[in-house]
Amino acid sequence: MLITRGYRTQLDLNHQQITLCKQHAGAARWSWNWGLRRKQEVYQQEKRWISAMELHRELNTLKQTEIPWMYEVSKAAPQEALRDLDQAYRNFFRRCDLKKEGKWRGKPGFPKPKTKRNGVGSFRLTGSIHILRASH
Repeated sequence: MLITRGYRTQLDLNHQQITLCKQHAGAARWSWNWGLRRKQEVYQQEKRWISAMELHRELNTLKQTEIPWMYEVSKAAPQEALRDLDQAYRNFFRRCDLKKEGKWRGKPGFPKPKTKRNGVGSFRLTGSIHILRASH
């Protein structure tokens, strides 16, 4: 049996680190909103859903011309936001199917744009985390 453990840690960040975290959260929010618009545009034009990988490829080409500020943050923040958007779409369609079967109550919850209003924001990074103990 595989046991997964998670640890919650409070970070004591300085001003520069806080700024970097806010930049990452902003990049993730921008990617989510851009991906949501692109998914809707592609569906209206071509009647198909675009995947997170296709969106990521489009985002990489946009970085070179229209959004060079995205190079200031880790590539994982916008990439994970697009994966989360894909998961939100899958959850929405799963709930729609359950609602048709009478197994879901309430609204299925179509993915909504992210705003700055709801707190600072969040982002996820992939890869391993290394914790180094400060030497005194």
